[in-house]
Amino acid sequence: MTNEKVAALIAVDWGTSSFRARTVTTSAQVIDTIATSEGILAAKDRFEQVLKTNITRLEGYRSDLPVILSGMIGSRNGWLEVPYATMPTRPSALSQDMVSMHVEGLGEIWFIPGIMAEGENADVMRGEETEIFGAIEMLELTDAAMVIPGTHSKHVLIEKGAIASYKTYLTGDMFHALTSASILGAFGKTAELCDWFEEGVRIGAREGKAGALLNRVFTARSRVLVDNLPEEKAASYLSGMLIGAEVGELLPSREPVWVLGNGALPDMYKCAFEILGGSPRVVPPGGVVHGALQLAQSRHLI
Repeated sequence: MTNEKVAALIAVDWGTSSFRARTVTTSAQVIDTIATSEGILAAKDRFEQVLKTNITRLEGYRSDLPVILSGMIGSRNGWLEVPYATMPTRPSALSQDMVSMHVEGLGEIWFIPGIMAEGENADVMRGEETEIFGAIEMLELTDAAMVIPGTHSKHVLIEKGAIASYKTYLTGDMFHALTSASILGAFGKTAELCDWFEEGVRIGAREGKAGALLNRVFTARSRVLVDNLPEEKAASYLSGMLIGAEVGELLPSREPVWVLGNGALPDMYKCAFEILGGSPRVVPPGGVVHGALQLAQSRHLI
């Protein structure tokens, strides 16, 4: 085995519904990955067993490797509640707020804090901060805006290489609620890129008073009834409106915007930005690994 393939760290990303662990080298190469559906909800009351069972199966595993955990595992509903750090923050500062726990057979394991905003615009994040720091390093970002699509989408402002501020948008939650518990779900619950998604983006991004979107979302039903919106495209139209309303907040004041994530949802956000005249850029994979490595190095764990 060459030095480049010797594991230096076990990086664990443990969210609400998923568990992912990797053995990582000092140059951020991933030796092995294990991913399961044992998120904090499924693993409740057996966190230690789940962690040990999975990481000891990783190629390159050694009992002396530092273990660093990010995500909801450090939340109030997780294994150990880790207090939120404040902003602005960099890996060097956040690493000092990491909290450790002794686990028999593993030694000290380390939990990465989330980051909070206080006051009238109170907000919280856990897990995204690690990916953001990794993206900042990989892309050598100094000042930028970043969007992390998801159930709770995040808009992050990066200044001088630090996470300076962010906002959370319940776009994914809202889509799910409207299609599952309102009349807007009568025609379907699955969205896709199409002409009607693009139409929704443009309408959702229109300026108006605070209640304007509440009126616009109803057209995902009324246009089916009286304006030739195909039933099977109604959810795509609704999704476009919600995403358009969200991303319209960043344009044109913030350019370029980086989109961080995997799967179909980042593609939909990228499309929405382009429809509204933006020039989005996509963060390459690997952010969570680079971020965890930075934090481990800043804490002198490796």
